[in-house]
Amino acid sequence: MRKTRIGLYLVTALAAGAVLLAPKVGTVGSRGDTTVTSISVNEGRPLVLGPSDGAVVPLELTARDGSGIASVGPIGVWGPRYGVLGVSPLDCSAAGPETGCRGTVTVRPREREIFDDEAGTWFVDLKVRARDGDRYVNQTAAGFSIKQATRLTLAGVPGTAPLGGELKVTGRLERASWEDHAYHPYPDGLAFLQFRADWSRTWVTVAESYARPDGSVAATVPAAESGAFQWYYPGDRWVGDSLSPVVPVAVG
Repeated sequence: MRKTRIGLYLVTALAAGAVLLAPKVGTVGSRGDTTVTSISVNEGRPLVLGPSDGAVVPLELTARDGSGIASVGPIGVWGPRYGVLGVSPLDCSAAGPETGCRGTVTVRPREREIFDDEAGTWFVDLKVRARDGDRYVNQTAAGFSIKQATRLTLAGVPGTAPLGGELKVTGRLERASWEDHAYHPYPDGLAFLQFRADWSRTWVTVAESYARPDGSVAATVPAAESGAFQWYYPGDRWVGDSLSPVVPVAVG
């Protein structure tokens, strides 16, 4: 059974343990000169998860106010369809008007903490209070991506081909599911067939193919010289990129 979603309300910070924060209605706005000068999740990189992969990634922020920072939090992470993730207690240290904090964000598909329709952009919801009463409040203080992993196979390519002939290269594009913890075809994804000549270190795109309903991709290209082929999928806002294994072809 899918977990019940928390509605539009705030789950307050706990003295110990994880904090969950959902988007709020009618939040009190920021005031004064309190700012968050930097904030990142997973060091600014997209978080790409396989069918069963869990992850604990860093969350770091720096807040500033002329009077000094009194408190940072509550803090939480929310995403599509009001998904929420656990955030560890923050470890903060002050240096004059600035306070730096570190914590972690945990996501575990096998614990049903995230579902396939929650891939995409997630946000950090944050409140900071200054010693002089100023405050910073932002439901979207930072954004980051959580994506489903993809994988590409290179299903078929002849090991040899006559010079001037044609080569048919096939493959298969699949996407991870966080719900049944398996890979499934990813139709309509645009994959690029790349070739690297034996004398070169550079991959060149020579064809492209949209994945069919069964995930298969295929392209026919001239057999001009010996080298190697691979399929490349660049990903999109919901899924990560992937490369197929490299397969050599001798032409002559």
